[in-house]
Amino acid sequence: MRKFANTFAVFLALILCATTVRTQSVESVLPPLRTGLKPVPVPVMDGLEAEVRDYLLAEQRVLTDGQYTEAQLSEAYGKLGQIYHAHNFLTAAAACYANARQLAPQDFRWIYLLGNLALQERRNEEALAAFRLVQNLQPAYLAAWVNAGNLYLQQNRVAEAEAAFTAAVARDYACAAAHYGLGQVALTQRAYQTAVSCFERALAAAPEANRIHYALAMAQRGLGNREKAAAHLKLQGAVGVRAADPLLEALPHLARGERWHILRARRAFDAKRFAEAAAEYRLALAANPTSVTALVNLGTTLIQLGETATALERFTEALRHAPDNSAAHANLGFLLVKAQRHSDALPHFRAVLVQSPKDAEVRYQLALCLFKLNQNDEAARELEQVVTDDSAHEEALLQWVELAYQQKRYEALVTRLKQAHEQFPQRGRTAAALAFLLATVPDLKLRDGARALALAQLVYQSSDTVQHGAIVAFALAESGRCAEAANLQRRVIATAERAQQTELVKKLKGDLLVFERTDNCRPSF
Repeated sequence: MRKFANTFAVFLALILCATTVRTQSVESVLPPLRTGLKPVPVPVMDGLEAEVRDYLLAEQRVLTDGQYTEAQLSEAYGKLGQIYHAHNFLTAAAACYANARQLAPQDFRWIYLLGNLALQERRNEEALAAFRLVQNLQPAYLAAWVNAGNLYLQQNRVAEAEAAFTAAVARDYACAAAHYGLGQVALTQRAYQTAVSCFERALAAAPEANRIHYALAMAQRGLGNREKAAAHLKLQGAVGVRAADPLLEALPHLARGERWHILRARRAFDAKRFAEAAAEYRLALAANPTSVTALVNLGTTLIQLGETATALERFTEALRHAPDNSAAHANLGFLLVKAQRHSDALPHFRAVLVQSPKDAEVRYQLALCLFKLNQNDEAARELEQVVTDDSAHEEALLQWVELAYQQKRYEALVTRLKQAHEQFPQRGRTAAALAFLLATVPDLKLRDGARALALAQLVYQSSDTVQHGAIVAFALAESGRCAEAANLQRRVIATAERAQQTELVKKLKGDLLVFERTDNCRPSF
């Protein structure tokens, strides 16, 4: 089988935090204190730590026993909503925020927090609507712009994302999250130099956010700067970047008991103070020894501290308490993959997919394990399902392309790549793979030299890499332009020789012999 010229790199990542949402069942409601307000469901408190239960009951009495003006009642509802939110009683929090908003419709805080609840529950359009309202009511609140920009990017609404991030930068040039968002926009547009500039500004504003290095590596790769790309890949990490968000950052201070320590631990983790985070998670376990959330998060923190064996024990302990816990299974799976224990990782990924069959990333990792274990047919099926569930997952698509090529599923392969390119025309690797296939696919009726040439030239102009130049040469040959193909191939070989790419030079020279056949230089495999 002829391998594609470009290599599709796969990077494994740990799930960093497992969030447990408190039960939404209720035993009673707090009746509305004004006409037109909603009753607030009171969560069942059986099983809560005494400290937390007493705290929540006391705060509920503060609301119901007070005599308030409408403005004061709005604050009281909002405060109780924040307390519920801090303890992950989301249904009760939403009812409180809705009442606070009803009483004070111009107060952006309750709209913003409702938007974050919608975001947490993946009601993205509802979240977007809330963030747009906040932008009008309180334009200086940067997190509303950045959150909206990120949601637009997820939906491939690139122009709207760019507008949101630009608005954030206009209000605070030091907003690292907004510069990072603009870099992501530039990446989707293959404006690699712009992307580099944006990511570098984001990194300068938030040097601890080492996840930016991965984005920088992708942008440098797009420019053909392989050494710079490799250097940034070595520096990549799990710490992301986000806009200052005082409303959300205040929530941990309203929590008590186990939850209080967990929230403090997460803040320490995000700041890369891993020893402090581990200590807080251990305090959470002292408050509640069977806390699966604390066990799973302690495990991921211990990984950062290099204590892999102990991390495995914590994940295993979490599964003893909650055998179906997806976060524990996923973390164990990823950790076992990192240890090259692919066979051991399989049942954990499969356990996650029983509960969350649409989890594209876990299914992708399952497929990679199967591939490592030479179970290629099953790996191909899983990869195809990933792409069906998440058409934006380019890594899965390109890995599936290689396996489908091995299986000689040429028609399905070309069809899928055409669909992907139509949906994401800005993606260079997808375009390059499609161009290569249209120029070289063994099923001659599927070839399209003219389209292959147009795609390949576009990619080559933006990247100027040896591999992409070779694809242009294949497309020229498929179009019958043998002399041009041979001339370009000689230039590509010279570039590869200067870079001392010995194996690649050998392959390119073999292809050149075909291109030099002026009677028939069409690629054949």
